[in-house]
Amino acid sequence: MNRNDALVLHRRTRAPNQVSVHCREIELRLADDGRHVMLSRYVELYSDECAAWCSVRHHRIPLISMIRWIISNGEGVQV
Repeated sequence: MNRNDALVLHRRTRAPNQVSVHCREIELRLADDGRHVMLSRYVELYSDECAAWCSVRHHRIPLISMIRWIISNGEGVQV
């Protein structure tokens, strides 16, 4: 799966002051094997005082584990 197939769960850009910008994004996607879900967290900070800083973290779980957790912990709804 490529990056364009991701579901963006959260995206925020803010300027805490006049000389810096803080960007954050959390996205969910199906892994290439089709059996795992990937949650990616991306944080970037730009500032006049220092060079740009970036952190990317990925978390992977089996899709079946996520489905079982949702069934066990989710609230049933009528559609």
